[in-house]
Amino acid sequence: MYNCGPTVYNYAHIGNLRAYVFVDVLRRTLEYSGFEVKQVMNITDVGHLTSDANDGDDKMVKALKRENKPFTLEAMREVADFYTMAFIEDLKALNCEIPHEMPKASDHIEEDIEIIKILEKKGIAYKTKDGIYYDISKYPEYGKLGNINLEGQLAGARVEVNSEKRSAADFVLWKFSDTEIGWGSPFGRGFPGWHIECSAMAYKYLGQPFDIHTGGIDHIPVHHNNEIAQSESAYDAPLAHYWLHNEHVNISSGKMAKSGDNFFTLKSLREKGISPLAYRYFLLLANYRTPIAFQEEIVKKVGGTSLERVYRALSELPDGGKINAEYAERFIEAINNDLNTAEGLSLVYKVLDDKIIASADKLATILDFDRVLGLDLEKGRHTFPKGVAEPVPESVLSLIALRNEARANKDWKKSDGLRAQIEMAGFLVEDSDSITKIKLKG
Repeated sequence: MYNCGPTVYNYAHIGNLRAYVFVDVLRRTLEYSGFEVKQVMNITDVGHLTSDANDGDDKMVKALKRENKPFTLEAMREVADFYTMAFIEDLKALNCEIPHEMPKASDHIEEDIEIIKILEKKGIAYKTKDGIYYDISKYPEYGKLGNINLEGQLAGARVEVNSEKRSAADFVLWKFSDTEIGWGSPFGRGFPGWHIECSAMAYKYLGQPFDIHTGGIDHIPVHHNNEIAQSESAYDAPLAHYWLHNEHVNISSGKMAKSGDNFFTLKSLREKGISPLAYRYFLLLANYRTPIAFQEEIVKKVGGTSLERVYRALSELPDGGKINAEYAERFIEAINNDLNTAEGLSLVYKVLDDKIIASADKLATILDFDRVLGLDLEKGRHTFPKGVAEPVPESVLSLIALRNEARANKDWKKSDGLRAQIEMAGFLVEDSDSITKIKLKG
């Protein structure tokens, strides 16, 4: 599957991150159901204009201006690398599996040029004073994704800057550069269009057609229909068999957007006392195709408090159980029904409240569910060992993680030293298999 990834000109906001929790659940669900998945998520580090049309600044150029960087490709890459690493850290904090491939747009300029050359040869691409454009009249099915009313779109569109375009809906494949930033090409110095980058990277890493393409719902009218048009015109085959789109996270002022600087990051959530996994829990309560409203107190209550309750309940359950077949069947039925994670979460509580199932079997069953939910429940239950009223400090959890690693590597000297540090912090160490468990002293 191919997931439209971030444009790395700023930190990802929590609305952006919903898309990546959604695709993580999708991947986990497919793997839970026995499929082998190859996940490709692009990193857009060049070519994304500040609007989805063909005017305005490139978003990466906007970042250079904001951060007072020189107008060079090297500076652009430096900014992109910084925000790419921040994005990957966000994925890890949300317990998302890291995609198998995360290609950067700036590393695939030759692939962009190759597709444009094919479209030129077929008479589908044409040149104007500011770039190379795709002629949508050459693709009668344009707008088929989402049944877009092209005439209605054009009737409400504002006047285009480039009067040489054959149609207002024609989109840029290669934008000429009037600055020193840009790449050489047979068409002239410039940048690839945003849409062509996804077509090029998807084709390189997955071929065509591939199975699943995802993105935000706002990608349907322009970006994804443009991808379809140029890819299918170039290679005479469907782009993807299935398209899945997630809805927005809204705040009181409307849709969250980096371009308007009205957004929350995971860092700002942490400052409000909301952990990344509490936010993930909150997202799982709604179907990915349903708009949701972010309200701080609600997220704290339904995310943080509920997740803490699960951690505490699991901390009381013993290891060594078996997965309950009846609940496992109900869970897989739920998640295979359009990723019904809300029902999956409800089954966690039903298992906990079941008076018949053995305690160890409850734990095994819920941890099996977590292969899809991704709430890191095995680690979380150790933050509330018996006798501890409050969560274990992060510093002690870090020592436990280091000790588990040392024991796995049979570094017993390091393991003993870390045990001493944990005990100095007021906790007793209990070892079970390769896992370090703790309880409060006294």
